[in-house]
Amino acid sequence: MTLRLVPTPANDPVDLEPSTDELPQCKGCNSRMRPQGTTEAEHPGTVPIWADNQCRICDYEACGKDPEDRFIPLERVDYLTSLRAGIEASRQRRGIPAEGSSAGRIPLTEFLEQIS
Repeated sequence: MTLRLVPTPANDPVDLEPSTDELPQCKGCNSRMRPQGTTEAEHPGTVPIWADNQCRICDYEACGKDPEDRFIPLERVDYLTSLRAGIEASRQRRGIPAEGSSAGRIPLTEFLEQIS
């Protein structure tokens, strides 16, 4: 048995370029939106799809939110850090282990052993 190489057709460089014509447009800004799970390298000049056939910025603005609100300001970080420290100190004062407590519950196997 001998193997023969079969010539393959040459790849046309035009076919290798991703086309953005079939991608959906944002209903707010008309930008082309790439599918979820793809990168900008795969679809250059597109924005990621967010929700309701809109990009992230248009979706935020449609909800009345500022797109930059997703960032936590430093003042808020300091407050959250102090809040977490207070919760941790309270937990230690009450003697609750870091992984939590069973709150009076026992495992199902122990319960079944007690009633049988």
